[in-house]
Amino acid sequence: MHRVEVPEVTVSAAMPGLFSPARIDALKEVASIGAGHAATALSLMTGARIMIEVPMVSVGQLAELAPAIAEPDASIVSVMMDMNGSLTGQTLLALPVITGRRLADLMLRRERRAGSDVFDRLEESALKEAGNILGGAYMTALSDFLGMHLMPSPPRFRVGAAREILDGCNTLVGHDVAVCCVETEFSFEEIGERFRGFFLLLPDTRSFAAIFRAVRVA
Repeated sequence: MHRVEVPEVTVSAAMPGLFSPARIDALKEVASIGAGHAATALSLMTGARIMIEVPMVSVGQLAELAPAIAEPDASIVSVMMDMNGSLTGQTLLALPVITGRRLADLMLRRERRAGSDVFDRLEESALKEAGNILGGAYMTALSDFLGMHLMPSPPRFRVGAAREILDGCNTLVGHDVAVCCVETEFSFEEIGERFRGFFLLLPDTRSFAAIFRAVRVA
């Protein structure tokens, strides 16, 4: 049902020595496994064959990564979930509004619709489910890979300026915490369309260190 390419990993120059080659390989594996889980789940949900590619995983402070996600004043769709259990933090799915609207159409199995930045309750529910699928897939990958128990909270939906949404994430996790940003490309083969979005793993400081202790990489 899916194909996942091995991603490239970039690490912020502001975090020297944080990531050894073994840690980078661990991140690649978790990203690839999570994308595979998500592709399978979304294919079943939409009834369409979906491939998910992860061309890039970037690690750094959120303020550094934000420009690659969206222009500060651009409207984005976001679905956030809390991560509880052996690790704590948040996950965030961030999509351009036009991508969010098209993904909602596909989740609802209907023809393409024109629309504004306003999403109705049905569309919001569909996008929450998409965020829940992606967040759950990556948490499952982490759980299996690390041998830990992780539980997602119910998804929270928001549409707004990228600056406001990402600044809100900074408030939750802290400005100096390392964030993993998984560039995600969705390919719907039957309709010949591709979409691009970003999935962010925002662990707190304690949890980030625990990830690498669990996989025993230096």
